[in-house]
Amino acid sequence: MAIIGKIRKHSGLAVIIIGVAIAAFVIGDFGKKRTQGNSDIGVINGESIPYTEFNIKVEQAMEAQRENSGSEKISDQDAYQLRQTTWSNEVKSILMGAEYDELGLTVSAEELFDQVQGKQPHRYILQYFKDPNTGQYDPALVLNYLKNLEKMDAKSRDMWLRFEKAIKDDRLETKFNNLISKGYYMPTSFLKKDYVKQSKSMKVRFIAPPLTSIPDSTVKLTDADYNEFYNQNKVFFFQEEPIRDLDFIAFEVIPSDLDRKRISDDVTQLYKDFVSSSDVVNFTNANSDKKTDTSFLKKGTLPAPLDSILFASPVGTTIPPVEIQNTWYMAKSLAIQERPDSMRGSQILIAFTTPGNEGIKRTKEEAKMKADSLLNALKKNPASFAEVAKKVSDYPSAKEDGGDLKWFLDGNPGYYPFFKAGLEMKPKEIKVLETHIGYSVFILDEKTKPIKKVQAALLTRAIEPSNQTFQDTYTLASAFAGKNKTPEAFDKGATDQGLQKRTSPNLREMDNNLMGLPAAREVVRWAYAENTKVGEVSPVFDVNGKYVVAILKKIVEKGQQPLETVKDRIEPSVRNMKKAAVIAEKMKQSMTTAKEINSLAASMDTKVDTTVLTFSGFSRSAIGREMDIVGQIFSFPNGHTAGPLTGKYGAYFVAVDEIAEPPAKEDFRFEKSQHEQTFSQRVATSLYKAIEKTADITDERIKFY
Repeated sequence: MAIIGKIRKHSGLAVIIIGVAIAAFVIGDFGKKRTQGNSDIGVINGESIPYTEFNIKVEQAMEAQRENSGSEKISDQDAYQLRQTTWSNEVKSILMGAEYDELGLTVSAEELFDQVQGKQPHRYILQYFKDPNTGQYDPALVLNYLKNLEKMDAKSRDMWLRFEKAIKDDRLETKFNNLISKGYYMPTSFLKKDYVKQSKSMKVRFIAPPLTSIPDSTVKLTDADYNEFYNQNKVFFFQEEPIRDLDFIAFEVIPSDLDRKRISDDVTQLYKDFVSSSDVVNFTNANSDKKTDTSFLKKGTLPAPLDSILFASPVGTTIPPVEIQNTWYMAKSLAIQERPDSMRGSQILIAFTTPGNEGIKRTKEEAKMKADSLLNALKKNPASFAEVAKKVSDYPSAKEDGGDLKWFLDGNPGYYPFFKAGLEMKPKEIKVLETHIGYSVFILDEKTKPIKKVQAALLTRAIEPSNQTFQDTYTLASAFAGKNKTPEAFDKGATDQGLQKRTSPNLREMDNNLMGLPAAREVVRWAYAENTKVGEVSPVFDVNGKYVVAILKKIVEKGQQPLETVKDRIEPSVRNMKKAAVIAEKMKQSMTTAKEINSLAASMDTKVDTTVLTFSGFSRSAIGREMDIVGQIFSFPNGHTAGPLTGKYGAYFVAVDEIAEPPAKEDFRFEKSQHEQTFSQRVATSLYKAIEKTADITDERIKFY
């Protein structure tokens, strides 16, 4: 029988498993070796990833996405994301596979069985096999699924194998992380020192003349100043990956007045045919942009003002074309009924042999006879319905839920036969219904109070630009790109034509979007092309129906950035460093005559502030953010004064007024547990990132995508 289809329909388990399996699709065998070649999409620690092999995994992931979404169409953004995920998983499988092989980590068959069916199953099992009523894990669902696995088609069986592999891979990663986290040890002497850092405090007075007291015009910056700041902060100027800065203009393709008139005329003629049509539903489906929904709809579901008119008009009313948000609508009322919005019932499925359901060896006639026999018996004892369903129903979950269909909504195609029959049935009434897979003995438990609903044929026609309008807009974009070949001309051309210029900074090599413009991958690839230079204007790109012209503003390659590249960016910080030095020199001069902090503050026309500092804590005071200076202060004895102390944000004079030592403490078990927990969390979130960062990774994806 087509169990996989029934499980998907009834509980969603198979659909969820497909979602989990997407990651498993793209994780190859850890120990698999590859040969390097010119068609490689990347090289990881010397191990090549051939493009053909990688692309197969991308296609597999896309197929899983189609299965999961129920749609054959995959958007550009989804395709991009699947390629990104495939790459990330492929890199991880190679890097972690090497780690697992070196350590000899494996997951045995017995261990995998325990992860799936044991007393403490894997979290994937706990997450995806839940009772829909209670939301709790139900081991019976796992057993039932596995019992029917051999009856499923090959694709469904493969799906389960990939799901098992995802469990196995996750288990390996957990073992690896545990090996690292369990190796953590914090000596008690370190805990005592940390306790002092956290608990010891110092009450200090300080002066910190503001940097704004030194006018910018009085500070002359030299190459030596820039070099000093650059060398002190060199680590912050290492670029982890290349980036590009772009400006671009997106030419929107908007329906012209001529387009609007043409579509309006077409809609006018279409409405005449719509009114005179003898089969308005087929006519609508043949001419509408969207297939009409002939379900019965409650008030508030249809677009206004169609909703109000249809609910206030008799059956057969036709609504002339009305424009709503760039779409023309016309409608005809087909029926008005008082209907419940939902029902609840149960079924006993007596299946018969159908294509795809060959596991059932029962003819249609035999199934009907058995269903009728059950009907007669259950009419005499309806209270036994659930118990009978558990024993004889062919529906997979009936053994657990007694055939309970739960509440189902009006318009749900999966429950159409039950809802249609339920309209004429009374609560606790039982009927035999024919479905495409068998006969269902159906009992209606209850239904909601009927409300007014409308069935309508709704024909829509979007107001879209014509081919000529697309061509005209492209010509406009091409003319702009051709005439404005320099940064100055680009900016002036945009201003003169009233075009909005957008900026997209810090574009990475594998980005897919520009600022506010999704699925612009080809523009990014152009920006990273070897022959694209700073100041160059791009050709016209078609990006989701918009025509884009870009200009490359800046190139920053991977590696240590030279001083000249960051000079403009660091100028404010260099100026502040120079100002702090000037203030420190003034403070040093004032200290020759003013020995005490209050008189020093008066001589420098500033105030004395008071704060309480801790070694590892952050204070709201000006000096509290100067961690290097705080470290110096904690080496001072009580009553000590010091200055000028020059930091990142200014120059300071400090007086220590009081030191509060922490109370004696010998038991550090709680602190030890906290440190171990923090380290374990860091392992889970940061360990792989550290492994990846130290790996030798050559990424050639931009040549292919």
